[in-house]
Amino acid sequence: MNKVHGDVVHYMRVRSFWNFLVWVVAALLLCAAAYYFEWSHWVYWGASIWLAIIFIISILIRPRLYYRVTRYMLKEDYIVVRKGFFRVSTKMVPIRRVQGARVSTGPISRKYDFAMLEVSTASAGIGLPPLKTEEASVLKEEIIELVKEEHSDV
Repeated sequence: MNKVHGDVVHYMRVRSFWNFLVWVVAALLLCAAAYYFEWSHWVYWGASIWLAIIFIISILIRPRLYYRVTRYMLKEDYIVVRKGFFRVSTKMVPIRRVQGARVSTGPISRKYDFAMLEVSTASAGIGLPPLKTEEASVLKEEIIELVKEEHSDV
C-alpha cells in the first residue's frame, strides 16, 4: 500500500491551526461572558485547559499519526483506503462500480500543492487522503482508464 506524502503533516497542522483559531474565539467569548456575568474563575481555567488539549491533540499528535497510519492502493479491480489509529477502517471500492472521480483543492491545499481525490459510486464514495496535485491528477486518469476498460453487465 502507498503511503501519503511526508509534507501532509505540515499541511494538516496548518489546517488544524485555522480550526484551532475558531476554538480560541469561542473560548474568548466564553471568558468574556464569565467576566460579564461574574461566574467562577474556574471557567477561565477550564477554557485554558480545553484549548491546551485541543492544541496538543489536533496540531501536534493527529497529523503525525495520520501520516503513519493512512494508506491507499489502486489495483486493476479495486481501490483501497485504510485510515484510523484506534478504530482502523479499510474501505474498498470495486473499479466496475466507479462512476466518477473528482479532484478538489482549497486555498491551503493549493499553497502546499495538495489535492483531494474523491471517487464516487452510485451508492457511496471514497475519499483518498491528501495527495500531491500531480499525483492526484495522474491517479484520477488511471482510475478513468480502468473504468473505461471495465466491461460490466450492470
